[in-house]
Amino acid sequence: MGRFSDVLEREVRLEYMKPEDVSAAKAESPFVFVPFGSIEWHGYHNALGLDAVKAHEQLIGLAVRAGGVVFPPVFFGSGGGHGGWPSTFMFRKEPLVELVTELLQGLDRDGYEKAVLLSGHYPNKSEFLDSAIRHYRQAGGQMDVLALVENQVEGVGGDHAAKFETSFMLYLHPDKVDVQRLRAGPNDDCGGPGERINYMTDEYRGHPCYGLVGIDPRTHANSAVGEQSTTGLIDYLGQWLNGNAKALG
Repeated sequence: MGRFSDVLEREVRLEYMKPEDVSAAKAESPFVFVPFGSIEWHGYHNALGLDAVKAHEQLIGLAVRAGGVVFPPVFFGSGGGHGGWPSTFMFRKEPLVELVTELLQGLDRDGYEKAVLLSGHYPNKSEFLDSAIRHYRQAGGQMDVLALVENQVEGVGGDHAAKFETSFMLYLHPDKVDVQRLRAGPNDDCGGPGERINYMTDEYRGHPCYGLVGIDPRTHANSAVGEQSTTGLIDYLGQWLNGNAKALG
């Protein structure tokens, strides 16, 4: 459960909805939102499924505000350059392009008019989501489809399990962040305050931030940062659904 799913007044998660509930939701707002991520190392303090779990909860917040339904999280990641880490599973992009193309075709047949593909694992967009949308269009697909990663939106932060992703989780799923584990070990200030660091190198092995890329979350991550970025993301996606959003950079 999470920030938005804990307080749902109506069900928006497709896997829990009954056929008549889906029909009513589509009649009101024919939107579908698909969260993508991965299973991979996100530090000692974060859940392995952070990427898709984060995106799923963000899209639930969008559905609560704008209508539509949320597809179950897709835990397939591709790219990123760290596939050899423990409990990290990355896949070739070619079968994932086919999978997402077929998913889009199925959602189109089911009567949705707009689809948002939000990937919490950032390489997924360039590895297979963009290609799948092209294949879908070439095959005659009619839905409006937006694929994005959160930090494409102006004012929304992003990193790998550091300040921003940890802050997202502290806001969206605080019970899934082991803050004590994060703060164990040396009380150092790696690289100085606010500096982006690659903590994936061997020199950081055993350090609380080992496996992170970004700003040290021990002194910079908090729920307020996660809330600000989540609100900015949902605001942008709401504008896109209404046809009023600026193009992403």
